[in-house]
Amino acid sequence: MARTAGGLAHLADEMFSEDLAQELKSRIARENAIRGAAEPVPGDVHTKGFKTLFLGDELYDGLGVGSFSGRLVVEWNRFDFDNNRPTFVYRPDPDAPFRYTASNGRVFEPRLMDTDGGTIPLILHSLGKFAPWGYAPAYVIHDWLFVAHKCNVAPDNDISFPQSADILGEAIKTLMEVGHTDFDGSTKVFPKDEDTLYLIHLGVGSSIAQGTWDNTGSVVCR
Repeated sequence: MARTAGGLAHLADEMFSEDLAQELKSRIARENAIRGAAEPVPGDVHTKGFKTLFLGDELYDGLGVGSFSGRLVVEWNRFDFDNNRPTFVYRPDPDAPFRYTASNGRVFEPRLMDTDGGTIPLILHSLGKFAPWGYAPAYVIHDWLFVAHKCNVAPDNDISFPQSADILGEAIKTLMEVGHTDFDGSTKVFPKDEDTLYLIHLGVGSSIAQGTWDNTGSVVCR
């Protein structure tokens, strides 16, 4: 269900660390003010009449839909005692390499790399669907864009920081529209959730995420 600016701000508090939530709430307020969005009439949360504009809907409708293929293979590596979390390595399957084909036809194929799902940058609380592996296929593609940028790996080293956020957003929408085929060969489509996608997109486009993108020393180039 799409939410008003106030509802999105509350959800940001549930999803993100305090500093990131505060940044996102400020951005939500600015975007809402720019669009002249009005609160819907109580009891009619689905209306889009007058000047009401749900920010999550706008982003969702503007994103394309791609497709996933191949097997997503992740190995436990070690426990990072400094950061109090386990580390994992994505290992390409030689027979069925994991790929994401974007709506514009571009194919992203991650190579051997460290990954920790939705925690590069560290944005999500480990609760339910907000867990680091909740949208794992999309998160691994996003992690790869960070690695390709920092390690200067062609051809994906030409992706900009804003583009990386948009690609993640599109990949999550793809999980909600098309789904991903699991190990048993069943295609699983994720529940449509414009608000969660919108807030994740804001999170990975935040100044905190930008700092991680710019810190080229915070990555292992394998």
